[in-house]
Amino acid sequence: MITERTVKDTELDKVLDIIRISALSPEGRDRITPSLVVTDRAVIEKRARRIEEYMNLLSGSAPDPFPMISDIFSYTESTHADLDGEAVYRAGEFLHSYITMLVFLEKEDEIHEEDRNLSSEILSSLDMEGNVYEDHPRLLPLIRKRDEIKAERMRFSSRYISEHRSIVQQTEAMFRNERVVIPLRSDQKRASGCYISGASASGNTLFGEPPELMTLNNDAVIAEERIRAEKARILHELSDAVRNLCPVLKKMLDEVIDFDFHYSFALWARKVKAAHPREGQTLSLVAARHPLLGSKAVPITITLPEDVKALVLSGANAGGKTVTMKTIALLSLLNQICGYIPADSHSVLPIFSSVFTDIGDGQSILDAASTFSSHMKNIAYITRKADSSSLVLLDELGSGTDPEEGAALSRAILSYFAKHSALTCITSHYSQVKSFAYSEDGMMNASMEFDERSGMPTYRVLEGIPGDSHAVATAIRMKLPKEITDAASMELRGGDATAGRIIKALISKERALDRKITELSLMQRSEERSRRELEEKTRELEKKENELRREGVKEINDYLLQTRKELEKLVMDVRTGKLTSEKTRRVKSYIKSVEEKKAEESALVKEEEEIPADNLPILPGEDVICGVAKTRGKVLAVGKNTVTVSLENGLRMDIKRSMVRHAPREEKKARVEYGVSGKRAEYTIDLRGLTLEEAIKKVEDQIEAALLSSLPSFSIIHGYGDGILSRGIHEYLKKRKEVKDYRFARPEDGGMGKTYVELF
Repeated sequence: MITERTVKDTELDKVLDIIRISALSPEGRDRITPSLVVTDRAVIEKRARRIEEYMNLLSGSAPDPFPMISDIFSYTESTHADLDGEAVYRAGEFLHSYITMLVFLEKEDEIHEEDRNLSSEILSSLDMEGNVYEDHPRLLPLIRKRDEIKAERMRFSSRYISEHRSIVQQTEAMFRNERVVIPLRSDQKRASGCYISGASASGNTLFGEPPELMTLNNDAVIAEERIRAEKARILHELSDAVRNLCPVLKKMLDEVIDFDFHYSFALWARKVKAAHPREGQTLSLVAARHPLLGSKAVPITITLPEDVKALVLSGANAGGKTVTMKTIALLSLLNQICGYIPADSHSVLPIFSSVFTDIGDGQSILDAASTFSSHMKNIAYITRKADSSSLVLLDELGSGTDPEEGAALSRAILSYFAKHSALTCITSHYSQVKSFAYSEDGMMNASMEFDERSGMPTYRVLEGIPGDSHAVATAIRMKLPKEITDAASMELRGGDATAGRIIKALISKERALDRKITELSLMQRSEERSRRELEEKTRELEKKENELRREGVKEINDYLLQTRKELEKLVMDVRTGKLTSEKTRRVKSYIKSVEEKKAEESALVKEEEEIPADNLPILPGEDVICGVAKTRGKVLAVGKNTVTVSLENGLRMDIKRSMVRHAPREEKKARVEYGVSGKRAEYTIDLRGLTLEEAIKKVEDQIEAALLSSLPSFSIIHGYGDGILSRGIHEYLKKRKEVKDYRFARPEDGGMGKTYVELF
């Protein structure tokens, strides 16, 4: 269920007006209305899949616009008269556009040649006004015949005037009522032998037709009539063809309307970079943007826990509370129309049975209703209509009356809707309401961030934290007299600003926690990457070592084979008395040593999986050899089956006990250490408050320091603002060859106010 009030409050009608502009048919344009909101998840998913399909096809040829043809159906059903030429032309144009639609959808195999031929025949026969073209093949012979008669008529008239100069009034023939006449002198009526068809206004000139000219005039009239008749026959045949095709055209129109809906939303979704949100029972909007704000929209990120049924949104005036609430409502409605919203694809939206809003001033002079009365009347209506699957959004709840009574009423209304609706979102400045949301289960506070340094809202949603109204700061920004704002500030210093100080402290702690989480995440990712790299290098070394050993065994085998051949020759020499027994014994001893070497190398090749551990106990602090790669390290801790080792490359790993043995003592060697002076790499750099030039310089220094320190990734906090810092930094990162990837942070880690950077 969606009310007119909800459509107006959320500005859904304005968004749909923008989408309607892209519609290709008048009938399709008329179908894009708020009534498209549905509650069936299967229908939404089906629409979303179609829109995604069309978005993937938008790079190809675009279909042509469709003319209106629904009036043709009512006309053919009410009368058997021929359609006028303009209606027939529209039918032909519709068929042509339908064919371009099938081409766009890559369904050329569904195009019927009969439809293509009829469309081609209509469009090649008629102009846009429905008139048959003069160069129609069926008209050409008739037109040539008519032109020949007219030419003969003009030649005869010229000869007659030339031969009868004494009786003609003028030297040229004249046209009257589509007939050529000879201008005669009035006193030559009987002498001319012509049929007199009229006279001039003065009576001095008579208009006559000699018998031969009369025949030519009649022939010309008949020729014109034949052309008109042929045009009528052509139009009649085309009209009959369209009439017979009306049942098919009706089905086509239904397809076109359905296509137009998905096509219009596909164009809109691509333009606003919309995505299909995930299915879920809770609400989570990631980088959500109000579509009417265009490039001015500040992305909103807000995630509600599953048990939250009511959200209290507070913060400074003009800080974005109402826009945030409108965005939640509008995107919920758009999701239930087309399955696409201008937000990140990680967003989650439930399906609401109805959406009710009370946003803006509903004061009515005609109804003698005050602002407060108007709000209460609308809220009373919502209480009667809302159900357990409804979304309810109430702006400035309880305002317009006594603050104490308004706060009490707000708490009661909030509590009621938390029990009787799926989700309720309100905005409020009452501290009692914010405290109530803290103390009640199923409720949550959120606020719009306010930059104390600049005195301006950032429009970022802070979850779990109530917002200070910043009334004095807003008054200063609106250029209220300093005498007034100073007096108000003095009042607040008297003790009424406790909540504001608590809020500031909470925000400060949240930011510190964000930084800690980011640093921990980067360290974790760095260690994981180093671990994977070490494992990969270890595998490569083991493989290479084994290959070298196999090559060594092969060389020994080859050598042994050659030696055996020599031995056989020696034995033969012994038998023939050519070799002494002492030499033979030494040769056999040498061959035996070679075979032992081969066996030793072969045994080494088989030691790929594990290395034998020594039987001595391993204690923390001892130097050890780890793995087949024989990496040195120092024992940090000893478990039941594993040993925690700090390797010489700086990594800390848990390794199987069977892969660890005591390291032999190393002779002390002279060691040369190399140092590089310069700035130290940081896991996170904060660029807020810097100019773009200063920020890029700091990013450049950070990249160089990170490369020297082998830091694979770091994060940049640039804030939201107007996007100048984030866009400029991203442009700079795009040009740096050392940068492997960069992207905005996760929503819970700063979202579009922070950027992750990965280096090669």
